[in-house]
Amino acid sequence: KKKCFSFKKKGKCAKGDGCPFSHDMLPTKEEGGKKRGKPPSEKDCINWKKKGKCRKLNSKGGCPYRHDLKLRDVALAKKANQNSSNKRKHNADDNAVTNNKVKQPLCIRVFGMNYDTKEEDIRSLFGDCGPIVDITFPTFEDSGRSKGYCGILFQSPKAVEKALLLHETELHGRWLSVQAGKMMLKQWEARERQSRSEKSTDGDVDNESKYLVAKVDSPEIGEFGQKVKKRKAY
Repeated sequence: KKKCFSFKKKGKCAKGDGCPFSHDMLPTKEEGGKKRGKPPSEKDCINWKKKGKCRKLNSKGGCPYRHDLKLRDVALAKKANQNSSNKRKHNADDNAVTNNKVKQPLCIRVFGMNYDTKEEDIRSLFGDCGPIVDITFPTFEDSGRSKGYCGILFQSPKAVEKALLLHETELHGRWLSVQAGKMMLKQWEARERQSRSEKSTDGDVDNESKYLVAKVDSPEIGEFGQKVKKRKAY
């Protein structure tokens, strides 16, 4: 026998006992119009389902909801998997931090030196910081004087830290600028050559422009003996 639709929705039927459909069911809504929910005994406890435990279970009043052992086993298995995955991520992060250690520099760059400064002076100044492995001391080819900068390679990073404390110290009347890092000698020499070539080309252009201006301004004699200025060719 089919079920009555109005009795299922509203909890009552206008036909009453004369209705040809059956009324053997619980209506989905109460008399006030609210939805009729399931009783607590048919619902699963949320804490039992998510965490695998319930505080109210052993209390005086007890928990009115259902506590299925299968749901507890599933919740505990999920919790164990999450803990193991979190431990793996934590170990991976620790390994990444240990592997990505910051490399400490072993070299310094010294700028602002006097042209009369020699390699022995630099060695005596920075020799107290620590053992020096090598010094790159560029000089001019014609005079053999210093170019005003050099690079020093130390044996330990502690020596570099001590050498950086000598920043802005005076040597032969000049204040030295000490920086941490390698001395890129080839790049510096290439920059010097480029600057020299630019200066030489600028000088040639200026000389040519002066010659053209003088040539334009110089008066010439025309056919009838008058002074004529020659126009600049564009």
